[in-house]
Amino acid sequence: MISEKLNLWFCDNVVGQPWQFFLLILPLVGAFLYGRERKKAGWILIGIWLVIQISISFLTNFIFSCNME
Repeated sequence: MISEKLNLWFCDNVVGQPWQFFLLILPLVGAFLYGRERKKAGWILIGIWLVIQISISFLTNFIFSCNME
């Protein structure tokens, strides 16, 4: 099982901070580049964002228990 210290650190520093909203810049820039005919760079940025988002969601939902009350 995950130690309480690691669980608290993850919930405070990853889930409880607004930095995840700044990650939304990646797909927006990717969509902009895609529209400017730089499709490969656009898809790379969107793919990076997707991997990060799925990883954080998996950790939050299945590994750590963050009760944000």
